Amino acid sequence: MTDAMTPDAAPPSAQLIHAPREYPQALRGPRHRWWRPLLGLAAVVACAVLAAGAMLLYAVAFVVAQAAGVQLPDPTSMTDAWFVSPAGLLVTNLSLALGIPLALVATWAQARRAGLVSSVLGRVRWRLLLGGIGVALLLLVPLTLAGDLLLTQLGLTADAGTGADAGSVADPGADESGWWPLTPASGWLALAAVIVLTTPLQAAGEEYFFRGWLSQWIGSLLRWRWLALAVPAIVTALLFALAHGTQSPWLFGDRLVFGLVASLLVWRTGGLEIAVALHAANNLLAFGLAIAYDGLEESLLITEIAPAEGMVSIAGTLITAAVLLWWARRRRPALVVPEAPAAGPAVTGPAASGPAAAGPPVTA
Repeated sequence: MTDAMTPDAAPPSAQLIHAPREYPQALRGPRHRWWRPLLGLAAVVACAVLAAGAMLLYAVAFVVAQAAGVQLPDPTSMTDAWFVSPAGLLVTNLSLALGIPLALVATWAQARRAGLVSSVLGRVRWRLLLGGIGVALLLLVPLTLAGDLLLTQLGLTADAGTGADAGSVADPGADESGWWPLTPASGWLALAAVIVLTTPLQAAGEEYFFRGWLSQWIGSLLRWRWLALAVPAIVTALLFALAHGTQSPWLFGDRLVFGLVASLLVWRTGGLEIAVALHAANNLLAFGLAIAYDGLEESLLITEIAPAEGMVSIAGTLITAAVLLWWARRRRPALVVPEAPAAGPAVTGPAASGPAAAGPPVTA
């Protein structure tokens, strides 16, 4: 009798034996059925519909307010300058941070364990997260300085500016003015406060959606372990890079590599913490440098980088990720979902491996 034909309520004497489930297949647990991924997808669609409904409701309220002589912010009049203001940056970061509750809701709808999207232990491992941010910043600062010095000495810098998002660290030394003196943007203190308080949430929101729920959702559809590792990593990296809009091949490749590296970190540490740490540290440094040299608007609207800049940025991502992975693995993080012991006599059998590792449970 196959698992799909087996009733949910097993006899008291039966015990389900599952192969160890790594992060990408964390949702293929004892409760997994073919239709459960549809519940997670439905939850995401429902949240998208609610967001669209909220936007429509505001549009109606705006029209009514205008008729009543009340002034409300006009969404059609928002310029690029507004998005790089403290208010605009706050709205943008908090909007992207909604990926966290979205992933939690979708994971709960599918597996009834929302915490599995954070890690295989079902919770955030704060020491890994906070320590990882510190380690990443300690690495990215000198790597950014060294990369800028190398590009400047070789005369390979471009005039297009630099990026302030995952996979592309800002490079204020790309122009002839160098790193000193600082030329901070107007209102830099308010901008700095918004960045410090909300950029980690923005980075976490993107990781929770792409490397979190979306990776696990795809992994729950795949029985074969290596497919469940490779396919989500490739698909989510492509979607993550495409989500940044129009961009040159090197900028796209930079973000694509970042997405692939983040998936590797998630798999080899059993959770999102180190990927979030790398993403948050990258964006904190990038936004901070953009403010220090009054280049926030150019950084946010970047569409191209020079090939040399792309190679340097990719190299910095790879070096930082390698050290972060070494640092995290020394702390022996859990890599598989621990199953609660079932009541009744144990059922023994050969250890699952290979394709069967993600297959249906063996029942007594």
